[in-house]
Amino acid sequence: MSNTSLLNSIKSLLPSQLSGYLLHKGWDKDGELGGVVTIWHRKEADYIDFEILQPITTEIKDYHQRVYDLIKVLSNFEKRSAEDVSNDLNNFYADVIKIRVIHDDVEGGSIPLNDGVLLFEKAKELLVSVVKSTYKKSKYFSGGKLTEDITEYLESMRLGQTEHGSYVVNLIAPITQNHDEQEDLIKTSVTRAITENISQSLTAINASIKDYKRTQNISSFDSAVASGVSANLCDALMGMSGETKSRDIKVVISLSAVEENIHNVQLEHKFHSSSVPYLKIASDYYKEKYVLYDHAVTGLVTKLMHDDEQDIGTVTLNSKVNDLEKSVIIELPISEYWQAHSAHKKSQIVECRGDLHITPRSARLVNSKGFRIYGNKDMFDGE
Repeated sequence: MSNTSLLNSIKSLLPSQLSGYLLHKGWDKDGELGGVVTIWHRKEADYIDFEILQPITTEIKDYHQRVYDLIKVLSNFEKRSAEDVSNDLNNFYADVIKIRVIHDDVEGGSIPLNDGVLLFEKAKELLVSVVKSTYKKSKYFSGGKLTEDITEYLESMRLGQTEHGSYVVNLIAPITQNHDEQEDLIKTSVTRAITENISQSLTAINASIKDYKRTQNISSFDSAVASGVSANLCDALMGMSGETKSRDIKVVISLSAVEENIHNVQLEHKFHSSSVPYLKIASDYYKEKYVLYDHAVTGLVTKLMHDDEQDIGTVTLNSKVNDLEKSVIIELPISEYWQAHSAHKKSQIVECRGDLHITPRSARLVNSKGFRIYGNKDMFDGE
């Protein structure tokens, strides 16, 4: 990193960031000089020769030069590049979320234009979905005006410089001092609560995908909602994998040192491109657009339709699907249709198996088989 680039990177650094960092890193304050700089030393005998003069006001003419000198001393002491030290100083009062997309076509640090635009759009959508789910859990956030709290958080976010090594987007979330009144957030800033929710939701959707692969049971995705997962989050992750859905995604979280990691936030999360189809399944499920194969529906017949010229009839059952009441439409051969007609008159329970296609507004059973009627007595014999 050139000296000019380093000077440009420190223009936004404030004295409070410098002093907070030095204190956190174990430096000792040894007084002031002329009311414009603070003197810092190390306690350790091996490092007694290290001295930092930290400017305490931005009003001095050589403020940036003094910060530059401070970074050089820290770089020498920490045996790290001045660029890394500068980045840590800039982000000392912020949580940082790094979103890295990995593929051969981004190894050089560039990305195709359309995918680059999509990556930034979906990174923002990821943030919006996680911020919303921090305040209220939901399978799907269908739009609407953002609340004042959510808008304020998003407006506080900053984009850091992109990085080489695949392609990296840095999202910087300043730590605020406002605290939620809920018991589990009392010691946590709003920013940290949201950062924790990001980690929890990414952990949960990864776990749900693994469980779904093992069981092929769509309900594997149910428990993740309580951890902040939504269709919106799944869609954002899919979009970040690119138009061809071919890139791996790695999310790395760096926590500000000013706030303790009391909930042991998991800091790294990876999604292989092979996970994208499962993210799609989860998203559709949360939007109530999915299929339950070879599924039995049971309930009372509420509606019958038959054309005299047809050898099939349509019945509608009032049935529970994943604990939700649904009106399920079924096409039956004419003989079974008349059985359903009789069951309707007698208020008898019927059952039928098939592939149940769910949408937010309807449910339709296709490839129906095994139609049967339960007598009222039969339904309650086991009770």
